[in-house]
Amino acid sequence: MNPENIEVIHQGEPNGNGWIIRLRLPSGREIFGLATENFYGGDWDLGPTWNYVVRGEGLTLIDTGRFGMGGRLLALLEQAGIAARDLTAITLTHGHEDHDGGLVELARESRAPVWVHPLYDRLRRSYPEQAPQGRAHFSASCWHCFMPESFTQVQCRDYHRQRDGLETNLLTGSTFPPDPGIRLHHLPGHCPDALAFQVGDEALLVGDTLLPEITPHPSQEAFLQGTRPILAPALQESQSVYGLRAYLHSLKKLQALARQFPNLIVLPAHRLYYNEQWGIIDPEVRSQEISEHHRQRGRSIRNALRDGPLDDEAIARVLFEPQLLKGLGMRMAVNEVRSHLELLAHCGDVGRLDDGKTASTGRSNYEEYFQRLEAD
Repeated sequence: MNPENIEVIHQGEPNGNGWIIRLRLPSGREIFGLATENFYGGDWDLGPTWNYVVRGEGLTLIDTGRFGMGGRLLALLEQAGIAARDLTAITLTHGHEDHDGGLVELARESRAPVWVHPLYDRLRRSYPEQAPQGRAHFSASCWHCFMPESFTQVQCRDYHRQRDGLETNLLTGSTFPPDPGIRLHHLPGHCPDALAFQVGDEALLVGDTLLPEITPHPSQEAFLQGTRPILAPALQESQSVYGLRAYLHSLKKLQALARQFPNLIVLPAHRLYYNEQWGIIDPEVRSQEISEHHRQRGRSIRNALRDGPLDDEAIARVLFEPQLLKGLGMRMAVNEVRSHLELLAHCGDVGRLDDGKTASTGRSNYEEYFQRLEAD
């Protein structure tokens, strides 16, 4: 993407908040980008959520910002010259709160049908009899949320209640039914239901699967333990929808897609514009960079364990800068550490001890795993 091809409809803040842009594609299609605020405090700032409207056979809104941002997104749409009732469909790149938080409000105001991945449809619902303690009324997608209970009990109840009652249509094929010119790519790992939307041969809306500058955190395969009973049988193998293994395979899919369509403009869900500069992504290069990041992180963990077993927080302190571990930062870091430990354990290089610490087994199969991945 060349910044010269971006028409700025409204210039917002230096970190991207409130920006409205338009891209006119050679085919005649248009894509509007609308950035809604997305900050939870601390030093982990992803930048705003970029929500997109694709003008093709209709007007499709992709993502709806975090919970509480529905009204803000409606105002941005109006500022871009798009009335809520003009929308013909609403869909999601994935079911994290900073992407589907405004979904119910947008669906209500626009009356547009909502299209979601079947995994999203299952995981957005509550299952009180199967939920972990304290999360009986939470959606299954949030049973393993790392946010503290003091936050979730206050901030998330209405979010879960509204999602549970949402009327949805299921995306079951490789094309988007309201607009066959949009193709769908299932890219799990960061989130089980993650989708990328390919607009013709011209643009790819990748959600959080590829981001400029920052590496999306992978989920954990352990999350399947609670959700397996509510998933379809074909999706009950953990590495197919959860964890670092799933994410690395999704990155491989993106590399192949980039080679097949070398002129794709990649539009991420965060940091399209941040710190007064555009986040331009080469999908093949960026996919390889993120894969290599995870390879190096696994190496760092193995090196840290040479001196003896460590608990998850101790490993996080080795990997992350101190300022990133303040407040909720430690919870986020530990979540990522555990996804790497799962892959190292799968390779036979580490094992859990009875005291919860992780120890090296003395093996070194991790590199071989990445070599096979690169050869696939």
